[in-house]
Amino acid sequence: MSITSDLVPEMLNRLIPRDVQGYARSRGWRPFRTTGRLMIYNSPYENGLQQVLVPIDSTRPDFVERMQEAVQTLADFESRSAAAVVTDLLNFDSDVLRYRVDSRRTEKGTLPLTQAIDLLGGAKQSLMAAAHSALVRKKYHPKLSRTEAVQLLDRCQLNQTEQRSFVVAIACPMRAVDANEAGTDDSAEPFARQATSLLTRALLSLDQAIEEDRVNSIVDEAEPLVSANLCDALLKMRPKEEDGILEFLPSWAPSTPMGSAADLPSQIVFSYDEFEAVEEVYRQLRPTEASESKMWIAYVDELKGTEIADGVREGEVVFTVFDGDEVIRARARLTREQYQTACLAHNPIKPLFVVGRLNRGARVSRLLDVTKVEPVPANS
Repeated sequence: MSITSDLVPEMLNRLIPRDVQGYARSRGWRPFRTTGRLMIYNSPYENGLQQVLVPIDSTRPDFVERMQEAVQTLADFESRSAAAVVTDLLNFDSDVLRYRVDSRRTEKGTLPLTQAIDLLGGAKQSLMAAAHSALVRKKYHPKLSRTEAVQLLDRCQLNQTEQRSFVVAIACPMRAVDANEAGTDDSAEPFARQATSLLTRALLSLDQAIEEDRVNSIVDEAEPLVSANLCDALLKMRPKEEDGILEFLPSWAPSTPMGSAADLPSQIVFSYDEFEAVEEVYRQLRPTEASESKMWIAYVDELKGTEIADGVREGEVVFTVFDGDEVIRARARLTREQYQTACLAHNPIKPLFVVGRLNRGARVSRLLDVTKVEPVPANS
C-alpha cells in the first residue's frame, strides 16, 4: 500500500505499537490473537467482520506500511481523516482540541496572518476560560490567572498543522497538573480532562441554545457552563467570510477513561450567522459598568480625529490597552492636546500612560473620561 500525502513515513515511524494497541482497545476493538508479529483486533461490534492488524515490532521492514494500514482502518471506522488519527496516536496521553476554520479563502489550507493570530489567541483563551470554570463556575472571570489553569496551558503543545482547510490542534496532557495542586485526590479525573470536557459541554450548550433560539437560558444558569470569557474567545475566532464556519473537534486521550467526556460529540460547528448570538450572550454575561478611573499602559493603533483648525486635529483614537495579561482594543475621544500626544506616539510607536475608565465591549471597548495622555518615561 502506498503512503498517502498526509501520512508521511516519518509520522508513522514515530508511532509506538503499545500506544496504537491502547488506542484500539479504548475505541472498543477486541484483542483476538497474535500472528507474525501482528496483534489482531476484532471489530467493536459483536457480529462485525472488520479487523485491524497492529504491528508490535517497530524493527520489522514493513512497519511503516503495516502501521499505515492499521491507521487507515481506524480512521475509516471512525469516519475521520487518517492524519487526525495519527495526531491522536502521537498524543496517546493527551486530549487534542482542534479548531478548524473553513471558507472559500481557506481551501488551500492557508489563512491571513492576522486571522491566524486571532485564531490562536481565541483557542488559548477558550481553554483558559474552561479551566477557570472547571475550578469555579462564574459568568465572568475578571482575571484568567489561576495557578492550575496557567500550569495546564504551559504544558499544552501546539501540534503540527493538519491539511483540512485550516486547523489548529492543541494537545492537553492528562498529567499537566498534579492532583494535589488541583485540589483533587489521585483517583479523581485529571484536571486537564475536567477542563477539556467542560469546554466541549459549554460549546455544545451554547450552540444548541442558539439553534433553538433560547440564548437566555445560557445567561440565566445559576452555575454557568458558558462564561463571558469563553464567548469572547469565540468572537476572536469568528470567521471573516459569510460562508465561513468555526468547527471544534475534540478527541480524548486513549490512556484515560472517558469519564466526563463520555457521550460528548466529536464535532461542534458555529456558522458565521451564529456569532451575532454569541456576541449577545457575551454582552449579557459580561459586567457592563465601566471600571474606576485608573492609569493604563496603551499603544496608539489608529488616529481617527478630524481637523478643527490649521491642521490641528482632535477626536477619536483607537488604543491597544494592557490589563495584566489581557490585550484590549479600546476607543477614546481625546482633546486637542491629548490627540497631539497620541500623534507623536503613533509614529514611531511609543507606549503611553492613559488615565480613564475602561468600559469593556464585545469587540471594541471604550476609554471614558480620559484625563491624561502622556508618554511612558524611557526608564519606566
